Amino acid sequence: MTFEPTPQQGKAIEAPLGPVLVVAGPGAGKTFCLIGRIRYLIEHHGILPGRICAVTFTNKAAQEIGARLKAALGPAQGEITGGTIHALCLSILREFPEEAGLRPGFGVADEDYQRRLLRRLGVPLKRHTRLLGSLALHRLQGSRLTGGDLDIFGRYSAVLSQRNVVDFDGLVSLTERLLRTRETVARTLRGRWDYVLVDEFQDLNAAQYAIIGGLVADHRNLFAVGDEEQSIFSWTGADPGILNRFSEDFGIEKPIVLDHNRRCSIPIFDAARRLISNNPARFAKSIEARRESPFEVEARSFPDERSEAEWLVRDLLDGHAGAMPGLGECAVLYRRHSDGQFLEGMLLREGVACRLARGQALMDDEVIAYVIASLKVARSPDDPEALDALAERVLPQPLLHEVRSAMGQGDDLVTSLRHFARQRHRGDPDAKKAWRFVFQAENLRAMVRSHGSIESMVAELLSQRVGPARNPLEERYQELTDPTDYPGAPELAKRLRDTAAAGGRVWLEGRQGIEIALVGLLRGDGVAEVSRIQPGDQPGSSDLVLRAEDVGSGRWPLLVFKALQQLHPPAARAELLDYVTFDLETTGLDVESCEIIEIAAVRVRGGQVTDRFTSLVGCTGPITSGARAAHGFSEADLRDAPRFAQVWPKFRQFVGDDVLVAHNGQTFDVPVLRRAAAPFGGADDLVFYDTLPLSRSLIEESSKLADLGRRFGLDVGRSHHALDDALVLAGVLPRLKSLEAMRARKAGQVHLLDFLGLALALDGSAKSAEERLLFDICRPYTLGRFSDCLDFYAAELGPGIHGAPSLDEVIERLGGRALMERIRVERSPADRYPAATARLGHLIEASRGETLPERIDDMLGRATLSRSDGVETDPHRLNLLTLHATKGLEFAWVYIIGVEDQRMPGWREIQDGLEGDIQEARRLLYVGMTRAKDRLVMTRADRREGRPSGGSLFLGEAGLLP
Repeated sequence: MTFEPTPQQGKAIEAPLGPVLVVAGPGAGKTFCLIGRIRYLIEHHGILPGRICAVTFTNKAAQEIGARLKAALGPAQGEITGGTIHALCLSILREFPEEAGLRPGFGVADEDYQRRLLRRLGVPLKRHTRLLGSLALHRLQGSRLTGGDLDIFGRYSAVLSQRNVVDFDGLVSLTERLLRTRETVARTLRGRWDYVLVDEFQDLNAAQYAIIGGLVADHRNLFAVGDEEQSIFSWTGADPGILNRFSEDFGIEKPIVLDHNRRCSIPIFDAARRLISNNPARFAKSIEARRESPFEVEARSFPDERSEAEWLVRDLLDGHAGAMPGLGECAVLYRRHSDGQFLEGMLLREGVACRLARGQALMDDEVIAYVIASLKVARSPDDPEALDALAERVLPQPLLHEVRSAMGQGDDLVTSLRHFARQRHRGDPDAKKAWRFVFQAENLRAMVRSHGSIESMVAELLSQRVGPARNPLEERYQELTDPTDYPGAPELAKRLRDTAAAGGRVWLEGRQGIEIALVGLLRGDGVAEVSRIQPGDQPGSSDLVLRAEDVGSGRWPLLVFKALQQLHPPAARAELLDYVTFDLETTGLDVESCEIIEIAAVRVRGGQVTDRFTSLVGCTGPITSGARAAHGFSEADLRDAPRFAQVWPKFRQFVGDDVLVAHNGQTFDVPVLRRAAAPFGGADDLVFYDTLPLSRSLIEESSKLADLGRRFGLDVGRSHHALDDALVLAGVLPRLKSLEAMRARKAGQVHLLDFLGLALALDGSAKSAEERLLFDICRPYTLGRFSDCLDFYAAELGPGIHGAPSLDEVIERLGGRALMERIRVERSPADRYPAATARLGHLIEASRGETLPERIDDMLGRATLSRSDGVETDPHRLNLLTLHATKGLEFAWVYIIGVEDQRMPGWREIQDGLEGDIQEARRLLYVGMTRAKDRLVMTRADRREGRPSGGSLFLGEAGLLP
């Protein structure tokens, strides 16, 4: 739908160049106004898109503005500098790191990292939230710290500086200082943009305001959109008075007020305005709503929270005499997360489909968070906070607690996990988990050097056996056909590729609705120009028409899927072509005391053995009978052998800067080598890669080196002789990598499983064993809550589609509605895996940099900047979310619970007369009330959590009490 701007919107859009302040109430179309202003700047003032900077406060708003700009401007949108102010600061600091006092390649600390660091500094957990808030206000507003907090801040800042890490507040404070103290940099940045626009201006803090002011100091072309009545983030330093300061600093006599609320019904908006009028007015404004609604605003009172929840359930199930919209158009809002958790349990027990609307930041996804945590360790393997964060994502909490409780001062986590695993009996499940983590942590050190692309690094991480969820196709890869061998798939992949290159369209012939699923399958893979062929359509010469009789021996669903797996082949992972394999033999099996008696290494270049190193090593102690039986060396054999002090420099010179490859070396060879080398300069500069985890993930049979060699047809020589074993390993590694590449081909395009499952369900013909297997794998994703494929099918069904089953029939073929509801209620990282990999793909594509480390740093920065400041709502379920999370959202029906003094504004605020906090709580409720379009219900309980809840100040102010 296209809207004509209101007179006030038109005034803002077409304002003269220079500073402009637009005060936009809720539902007044501020984003519409912002987009219109950018178009006007380009079309009427001739400002180039690349000379425009559009900044907002949240990722959610940045994404919305970016999408609307793309629709309005097309490719030119990409030239505009856009995003959050934190993203802008990060890009400036990446460009001028030394000038800001940083080193190139610095990392960005999220809140989790900050809390881990505070814990390491000895700060009690209960103080973390308040202390982080104090530190933020100190840096961003100049507020004073107490002596103890000032000491913590000094130590905290020193550690961040030592590790070359910047936290969120540091991004802003360092950028502000850079612009203030480095005139050359400031001049460069002032000349970069001719016009700057800022959305949600009321959410800026003093430091952010100084940055924006510094960027426009020369031309003063600043367009600010905000609403002081929706300023609800004081803990970040936001001040509703910032709009007044902007008016004074830039000489704006009167702001442009967007005076028409398009969202709320008249009764809802009137009640909200009565409430907010109790705050002091900063600008003269008259805003009105014109939408009619059959509902009056309701205020209800209950004895306690249980009776409140019971009434809510009844009201929802009753549907208010059939007038209720779909559940996805309804929301329950509250101030505390605990209220939402209590309600969720009650609603689910009564059969009301609901979900807590959680943040949609990248790091909120367990699969993505695991990949990002792993990449942080790969880039900073000596950062204990990065290692701890990864451990907490992959190790059970009881195991981790036991290991940490035994750690001494200065102990590192990997060494402690090694010690823990050795103390457990062979086969102990916790010991196996600990060893897996040790192998992973050590291999991550080698990852940047052993890969040529970020795509291949992420692919390897997702294929490992330690993350929260794995690719379901990889789990069963041995039962799947390689897409390169599937009949007709290579040919179809080539035809699809040629059609895309020629700018053609893919047309699908109708076949009982299967073509609908295939359209979704192709679009999900990025084939934008694809349609079902209709009567009268005339495909062009460069188009591709897929007809039922053209598919050869394969059926449509699997044939198309296998072709798409080849159209976008997985990132090549066989990139470790230059390396050194090694092995050693010892006097015994005690890691802490045994001596090395033989050491060997094999240099590999381009996958071929080019050189060898081997040496016996003299020992001072006896050789155990077990060791002698294994390798055959006696004390007499070593009588004339050089000591390790003489061998080590030669071995070290042979290895050079290569990655040192071992097989099952982390349990024994690597720690023994490190201990032996410690008196002679140590081995800390060596980077190890262990092939055992890869072999175990690929092969179900024995992963012993000799058995692997025989499996691959290699001459295994004499087992437990260092040079022979190093040579076998040099032959095993490329074969493992080749097998890994084949598995990756079979497991590619996992994000398409939902539409593949739909296509297989629609294909009523008898299925092959592979199709039956894939159907079972796909069903949870087709029916799951993270896919819209069933909605897509229902929307595409029409009278022109003959023989297509109804949506209900399709659901029955997939297992029925009871199964679908069970899948959608249960939460598992595995359910979200395909969606997570698709989001990861977008993040990888967006990463920039000349080198692999630069691309990783950029990707990590983007992921860290993706915060939970927007939520993912559900179009089919009742949404439960906090009042703070509602900015930018709207619903037909809204229930706000807990509108009592204990919750809003709060006991402390009323008892201590904290007028500033009371005003902010009033603004918070105002934001929640104005999310409602047609019906608004606000409730209170006399007692909550067993305690009196106080009066209802805000309900009275809104005119909703007798």
